[in-house]
Amino acid sequence: MTNKLSVWRTTKLKDVCDRITVGYVGPMADEYTPEGITFLRSQNIEPFRLSLKDVKFIPRKFNDKIKKSALRPGDVAVVRTGYPGTACVIPASLPESNCADLVVITPSKELNSFYLAAIFNSAWGMASVRGNLVGVAQQHFNVGAAKEMVVTLPPRAEQDRIAGILSAYDELIENSQRRIRLLEDMARALYREWFVHFRFPGHEHTLPVADLPGGWKRRPLEEVAEFRLGKMLDQEKNRGDLLSYLANMNVRWGEFDLRGLREMRFEKDELETYGLKFGDIVMCEGGEPGRCAIWKEQIPGMMIQKAIHRIRCRENMDHIYLYHCLRLQGESGQLASLFTGATIKHLPREKLAKVTVVVPPAPILKRFGEFAKPMEAHIEKLQRQIQNLRRTRDLLLPRLLSGQVALESVPT
Repeated sequence: MTNKLSVWRTTKLKDVCDRITVGYVGPMADEYTPEGITFLRSQNIEPFRLSLKDVKFIPRKFNDKIKKSALRPGDVAVVRTGYPGTACVIPASLPESNCADLVVITPSKELNSFYLAAIFNSAWGMASVRGNLVGVAQQHFNVGAAKEMVVTLPPRAEQDRIAGILSAYDELIENSQRRIRLLEDMARALYREWFVHFRFPGHEHTLPVADLPGGWKRRPLEEVAEFRLGKMLDQEKNRGDLLSYLANMNVRWGEFDLRGLREMRFEKDELETYGLKFGDIVMCEGGEPGRCAIWKEQIPGMMIQKAIHRIRCRENMDHIYLYHCLRLQGESGQLASLFTGATIKHLPREKLAKVTVVVPPAPILKRFGEFAKPMEAHIEKLQRQIQNLRRTRDLLLPRLLSGQVALESVPT
């Protein structure tokens, strides 16, 4: 049984929207402030979800100056460059915001905002956007193409029903992500308490030596871990197995964005040299200093591109401990001074190898692992649940948008 396609209509997006405009396009480095009006960028827009991680702020005076690109709850924000077409709805929890380099759409009463975001996030929507990209050096999705985009719409009541079904998946995903953030905060707080403030179990009975507790040592990173910079890709290569590889843009603080993974053919022996194993720490060579995450074998047979460091712990070093150590140094700015390069900043392997790591006695390291590893295992379980929910939602999405499934048969 299918929905009644006879009552669905085809229309251009400009005919069912009150506003289609573009976010601010121009230099922003000198405009950001520690607090103020929330300012969204492409990296804050994920499929069906707004991420406020690493969000920026602008002063009200500048916000008033660029009010054309102001966002309101219910607007649909669409990425122009990077992952063009990725879309989410601005939630009611963000009553005032502005943005850079996004397509901003205000649907009319004929169009459900979440349903429109679903169109963009579908395989058809992504393909439609890719077919309308413009630009030479960097392709982007522009406002003109968005206005002329042809969409098929069911009656508003059916749009609402479809949006409700998809929102239910999104809510489950967000709940799991919220739990992940809580567990990560707990693990980071534990690390700081033990290894920054030195309030570890038994610290009352440990005498300090210089600026460290007795028995603790400082070691260069190369003594506790092995390094491997990713492989320079040969676009002409066409031999070996087809394997996925991580690029710089796939690595975030503490997590991986596995959208848009690319594949190339590699020799089997290259997987051992440049591949990832469970517990490897992946760090970006460029971009934000110290941006890193722990690889948990989310996808088997994963390679790393040249712009990524693979850090693999040596014996007697805990990968979760080392990850928190490096992440803290990155977030605090300690790694920024090691970056070199005039136009493109990067962190050379030889400088990363000399980064100082505080190494506690083995019993303390083991005790930390007893607390941190269950948290990390729970995070991994939640991440796999999110992957399954996204996979189910993405399989259901095209069927809902094409009327191939009866709405009354889908539970919410």
